[in-house]
Amino acid sequence: MGTEYTRDIPFAKVNRYVFDAMSSPIVLYYLIMAVLALFIGAGVIAWIYQVKTGMGVSGLNHPVGWGTYITNFVFWVGIAHSGTLISAILYLVRSKWRDAVSRSTEAMTVIAVMTAGIFPLIHLGRLWVFYYILPYPNQRLLYPNFMSPIVWDVIAVLTYFTVSVVFFYFGLIPDAAAARDHYAEKSGPKYWKTKLFRFLSLDWSGTLSQWRHYNRSYLYFAALATPLVVSVHSIVSWDFAMSLLPGWHSTLFAPYFVAGAIHSGLSMALTLMIPMRKLLNLQKIITGKHLEMIAKLILLTTSILAYAYIVEPLIESYSGNKFNMQFSHWRMTGPTSWIFYLIIVLNIFVPLTYLSGKFRRNLKWLFIASILVNIGMWFERYFIVVSSTSHDFMPHNWGSYTPSWVEITIFAGLTAFFFFMYMAFAKLLPIVSITDFKDYLLKDTLPEPETCEGERTEIKENIPELKRKLYVFSSANQLIGAAKSFCNKNFRELETFTPAKIPEIEKLLNVEKSPVKYWTLAGGIFGLLAGYLIQVKSVQIYELIVGGKPPVSIIPFLLIMFELTILFATLFNFAGAIYHTQLYKRKIRPYYDSRFSVDKFGLLVVYRKGEDDFVNRIGKNIKAEEEYEYNQ
Repeated sequence: MGTEYTRDIPFAKVNRYVFDAMSSPIVLYYLIMAVLALFIGAGVIAWIYQVKTGMGVSGLNHPVGWGTYITNFVFWVGIAHSGTLISAILYLVRSKWRDAVSRSTEAMTVIAVMTAGIFPLIHLGRLWVFYYILPYPNQRLLYPNFMSPIVWDVIAVLTYFTVSVVFFYFGLIPDAAAARDHYAEKSGPKYWKTKLFRFLSLDWSGTLSQWRHYNRSYLYFAALATPLVVSVHSIVSWDFAMSLLPGWHSTLFAPYFVAGAIHSGLSMALTLMIPMRKLLNLQKIITGKHLEMIAKLILLTTSILAYAYIVEPLIESYSGNKFNMQFSHWRMTGPTSWIFYLIIVLNIFVPLTYLSGKFRRNLKWLFIASILVNIGMWFERYFIVVSSTSHDFMPHNWGSYTPSWVEITIFAGLTAFFFFMYMAFAKLLPIVSITDFKDYLLKDTLPEPETCEGERTEIKENIPELKRKLYVFSSANQLIGAAKSFCNKNFRELETFTPAKIPEIEKLLNVEKSPVKYWTLAGGIFGLLAGYLIQVKSVQIYELIVGGKPPVSIIPFLLIMFELTILFATLFNFAGAIYHTQLYKRKIRPYYDSRFSVDKFGLLVVYRKGEDDFVNRIGKNIKAEEEYEYNQ
């Protein structure tokens, strides 16, 4: 397999590779989708049977009230974490290799959270009363207990899903514009994909005045999404750790769950991308080096999990707590001890083979190992959920649990749902971020940012006695050089059209920083206050003493306040970006050329009548490939 990142792909070929991957599927694709649909149908039938018959058809019993449904919830929430890691955290640290794989992992995140969110509803049994958890005044005096980790869990997962969807869609907007232009040229403006992508793109034009707001807003999205990687699965772990059961009541659970989530998510990314890059002919973009870097990240999470696996029984052994000590001994020697040793082999020893470059660069082994790791991570979640409830403090409470055919069928159906949705995404939307990958191709090829001597002002439409000239170039370097030539001669009303983010132009033209930061700050403050007030007002209506704590307990309330701060900061950030880029007008900018979403760069110069000769002299020196003149 390839060992280097691809840096020599022309911009036009990036579009071609991605849109070829979205072409009409082959027969095998439809066969796989049909088989997945059959499994989904079987899962739906099994769930309907459970709803009509009752939860007794599952294997849940006394004392094991949580089984495969909660196991799968925790597992799929964990799968979702790699998308945020690659898209947000690696973006903030300016990782060079994330651009080729960010879109596919973002989609995996959204679909995995959707899959995870269905399991608690199935576990609820009486699905139609799910709204009881919502904080609204009602005559039944039912209000959420904001000190319960179950309520924290609901808020955290909903926040994570919303932020992931907004982050995914916002990053898709420039690519949707490229797809709009591609299908409009190929199949015409009335083709359904042309209409779909025109709707999704909000008529993005790739102008400097749009990119400057987009870049700043995307940075804030990444900064807001990053703490969710830690907070969401930490809160999921507290569903267990906040109890007093042996094996659950541990401060180790939060970092342990977060590391495990990223471990399983990165492995699932390999499981999906290795066959998809081959089937969609994307080897030129998603190279073996990208897959190797994911394997190296898995080595990091492997070391954290190995540490947790060693430390947990050691802590219990010297704790002096006889319940923890007997539980730890039972896990390693009892009837389910085979799971204990299986997860060590699959989650630690299998990925440790990545220490060898020979194994790390072997696609077949990467694929097989990624599947084995996720099998191990599923059994780890199952072991955590079931073991403590089946073997608690009192021997007369001890029991066992075996999933029923209903649970197994529902699990198979929702697993098929995940793969069905991912395969649908791969054919409907760009599986590689075109603009991010082009940004990666431009790295280290542009001159150092510098500020020109002139000052830039925004283009003002409908001003009398103005003329416009559009210059078209084939490279970003030519565009930057031309913009510098005009700006140094005090032509301040300049606009650019580019197929990728070029921060050097913002620096050159001394563009003011986007004001979307104020929207983000306002949203964060609003979410913080909303999180505080909604909890305080609810408990004041129906005062509930929990664990001796007063109804208004600020420290437990901080979790929901934090989640709502992130949620509303994200929503306000998105609203601010849409407002300042003027995408809400749904109007393609004047002088836009569809080639600007492929491999051409445009510079629009606005000048007054009488300056024609001066502009023409500068124009001859910049060596534009094409130029077009427009009168007011």
